[in-house]
Amino acid sequence: MKVLRIVIVVVALCWTRPVEAHQVNTSYSTLTLGDSTAEFVFAIDEGDLLLLFADLDSNDDGVLWVDEVLAGATGSQSWMAERIVLRVDDIDLPLEARHPRVENDADGNLFLKVAYSATLPEDPMRIQVDLTALLQPPLLSVHRNLLKLSVPGRPDGLAVLSAEQPVHELRLREAPVSLWSQVGRFIWLGMEHIWIGYDHIMFLLALIVIGQRLAPLVKIVTAFTVAHSLTLILATLEWVVLPSRLVEAGIALSIVYVAVENFWLRDARHRWILTFCFGFVHGFGFANVLRDLNLPSEGLIATLLAFNIGVEIGQVSIVTILFPVILWMSRRSFHQRAVQVVSGLILLFGVGWLVERLFDLSYMPL
Repeated sequence: MKVLRIVIVVVALCWTRPVEAHQVNTSYSTLTLGDSTAEFVFAIDEGDLLLLFADLDSNDDGVLWVDEVLAGATGSQSWMAERIVLRVDDIDLPLEARHPRVENDADGNLFLKVAYSATLPEDPMRIQVDLTALLQPPLLSVHRNLLKLSVPGRPDGLAVLSAEQPVHELRLREAPVSLWSQVGRFIWLGMEHIWIGYDHIMFLLALIVIGQRLAPLVKIVTAFTVAHSLTLILATLEWVVLPSRLVEAGIALSIVYVAVENFWLRDARHRWILTFCFGFVHGFGFANVLRDLNLPSEGLIATLLAFNIGVEIGQVSIVTILFPVILWMSRRSFHQRAVQVVSGLILLFGVGWLVERLFDLSYMPL
């Protein structure tokens, strides 16, 4: 009954919180080179648009609608043009704005797509995409821009830009980036995804907080790894695709269930079975990151495996840090009370995320 009361209170709080735009913290861009021109397309989600252009929300309801984005699209495009730099052989190219578009992705998320073209000098040696001035506050520090590179005669390339690494350089007279270099990038992207994926971290913590011997922990982590790896591959290859909103709600539900179970569970020897089932859902969540990239077919399997390896490295690093503390706690007299307190906090976040994702709200701090 105590758990039920906690859930009811959290749900009530969720309904009384103001609604704000959802923050995806990821934008997408494409650089396409022709014989004499370069085209750059930048797509940004409504939540990040609201961070950059709060005045677009003309009715002050905390949500951007298509007509509001369209009304300010030209101004937004001009503002971003001043902060997007295409540089060829140390010379900044003047950008010519194309007609901006507002589109929804397959999951219904609203994006503003702004496009620019530039004339290339004859026989360029290198070209840089510089987003230094754009990837700054008010965008969050965890924001990532996923850049796709399309160059004639080369396989499509991929890069990840951030506030720490806002510039990508493409050397046109050198061999394209090696597959191993791309693998390294996606291992790091997988590690970053798990480290800033607070819902995945909460799920892992809920699984291991009850404190057991090493053998049950290994079974739990292995079951989670196998399950989410399967659905990560299937979803990225688009053999099995589920709506993002349903997947994200399922992830939140897994957190709620495990947190509630911790209030009475004393033996985790069979928890790996439940973990295996929920791992399928989390795998679809991991796949959403890669699916949005429209990965090139060349090197697809290697890139996919690299991202998955990065997720596992991130996951193991988190468990390695947490488990010694949990093991120490399990040998103390206050262990059971500590498990309930930690599980209660995880439950608060889980229910908050669940309501947020089911009803398309946005109020959670993480």
